[in-house]
Amino acid sequence: MLEPNAVQTIAISLHELATNAAKYGSLSAADGRVEIAWSRTTDGWLSLRWIESGGPPVTPPTHRGFGRSIMENIIAGQLRGEVRFDWREQGLACEIDLPLAEIVPPLA
Repeated sequence: MLEPNAVQTIAISLHELATNAAKYGSLSAADGRVEIAWSRTTDGWLSLRWIESGGPPVTPPTHRGFGRSIMENIIAGQLRGEVRFDWREQGLACEIDLPLAEIVPPLA
């Protein structure tokens, strides 16, 4: 179970990543792929990973786009999480770390 605001923040972030992948990244190519994985860390965090491959060569952006700003602001501001982007030549890798204390409701 996740808090409703956490679900909304995660959904917005995944939507932004998917939209950009379809326009510019791995999902804009016939052989492109996206791997999404998550894990729970031993120190109480949920780690989400988005890894693109098979798309056009990637170069880091020259400016911070609106979508990236939104993701960074809502993840840090609403959930006290962190987001990191790695524009590797083979595709974008994004890691989102969220503290479980902020996203999981207390047991009833």
